[in-house]
Amino acid sequence: MDYREKIVHGDRALPLDIVRVTRDHPRYRMNIHWHPEHEILYVQKGSIRVKLNETFYDLRTGDVLFIQGGTLHSAVPEDCDYDCVLVGLGDMITEADACMTFARQLQEEKVRVEPLLGNRDSAYALIIRNLLSLDAAESDSYPFLVKGYLFEFFGRILQEHKYDPSESGGKLFRNLSGKMKTAIAYMEKEYTADLHLKEIASEAGMSEGHFSRSFKEVTGLTPFEYLMNYRLSKAHYALTSTDMSVTEVALECGFNSVSYFIENFKKMYGITPAKFRKKRD
Repeated sequence: MDYREKIVHGDRALPLDIVRVTRDHPRYRMNIHWHPEHEILYVQKGSIRVKLNETFYDLRTGDVLFIQGGTLHSAVPEDCDYDCVLVGLGDMITEADACMTFARQLQEEKVRVEPLLGNRDSAYALIIRNLLSLDAAESDSYPFLVKGYLFEFFGRILQEHKYDPSESGGKLFRNLSGKMKTAIAYMEKEYTADLHLKEIASEAGMSEGHFSRSFKEVTGLTPFEYLMNYRLSKAHYALTSTDMSVTEVALECGFNSVSYFIENFKKMYGITPAKFRKKRD
């Protein structure tokens, strides 16, 4: 299994996925991850702090953030509703298409788009609001209109030169982030097991000390903080989508102690698992 986010975004016919995220969403707090698709994040209300690789962006209502495919990213919202528009741009156009040159440059990271593209009054925000207002039930017109808005979005990036050639100095970070992606993949695959730092570091081909320092540098978390967050997100989903007891969820998600699971679940989500389950029911 690859070490990218394990969610299919759209399909070959229309490589697009739109996700509205509110406080009740199981991925409300965005754990660090990556995917090959580009992502456009639009803040409907509230505020959210997003980390892209090594840089933080503080967004407010109406802001538009572009997350280039392959970028490690995470986010901490604060009373926030936001939309994530995931686009497989290269799959929307053919090899012979005149737009493919820029699409390929983006995918191969030969150019880097400026992440923060504008506030609620910007042309980018207007394009995304128009896209979000479309009704997918209008099956005949929807693909045409969606692609029209997306091509306008990327065309404006080109027109306003909101991108730069990738700097060779970024190769070191990309190589390092690749090793962290490998470690993340291993933790996500084996999260139910009793994992130890030595085996995770080994997957990345690094010593324990170097791996721990590098993981914190790239992700902002220690390896076990990441693992904890991932286990809790899986538990959150299980409590939402299954009828397993709290004890069963804890054990299924890699916690050996139910009380420790309850303590950390409440710390992250502000509510105990039992009360969360009751609220769901």
